[in-house]
Amino acid sequence: MKYFTKEWYELCQKTSFHLLLEEENQAETFSEEFFLHLYNTELNTWLNLQEEIDSIMKNNETVNTDDNNEYEPFNRDKIIEQFHDGFIHNQEHLKRELPETILNQIADLRVFALNKATRPVMNAVIQFCENNERSVTATSEDYRKYIEEASNTLDKEIIKRFRFHDCTIIKSVQNDMSLTLFLDNTGGFTNIVEVNFENFDIIKQDDLLEDTWWLYEEVYKRNDTYEFHVLLQNNKTGLMDFIISADQVSFTSNQKNL
Repeated sequence: MKYFTKEWYELCQKTSFHLLLEEENQAETFSEEFFLHLYNTELNTWLNLQEEIDSIMKNNETVNTDDNNEYEPFNRDKIIEQFHDGFIHNQEHLKRELPETILNQIADLRVFALNKATRPVMNAVIQFCENNERSVTATSEDYRKYIEEASNTLDKEIIKRFRFHDCTIIKSVQNDMSLTLFLDNTGGFTNIVEVNFENFDIIKQDDLLEDTWWLYEEVYKRNDTYEFHVLLQNNKTGLMDFIISADQVSFTSNQKNL
């Protein structure tokens, strides 16, 4: 990948830390009493929301008796555990992703993980996120310009159809002359379910293709051969690059209308 690299995608994940933050002066100093009060308040809000959702689902279950989805009774202890696990996960995520210059300004990361911060901390986080957003947007714009400039040499149909963001590769079949990727396009924005590469050469493949989530793609022309760069994500191994060249590429669609 030249534009939509692993580093670029990771930067994409660092553009929204500020969105839920609320200013709170008491976050200026470490206070166990304030943290416990805040945690319990947020937990009760979460419990009330889950109870409302449970009530709606219970009513729907009564109306839709033929529904195959079995209703799971509300479990308060399980919901409390889920809230706590999410809270711990959020703390660890913030600790990994925020720069030390910001972490050092936060008196209690637990409070920050509950979306409360002082105005100086909020300002620092906002600037951090906005700087990242500008970099992310600039890269996307650079690729758009590249595609525009290369439009005379690239097959317009390939550019139009080789877009599988949010699809999943469910299977790949390879023989001497071709490689076919089978896609689950349920979450994507395409009606294509198979991509076939003829006279192919795999240039880079970090891991197995099966059960990977398609994130972004780039298309290049090398003399008479196309080169396709793909950024994928595997739930177990993380981000991975897949680069393949091919003389021809063809697509098989289903009946999904877009």
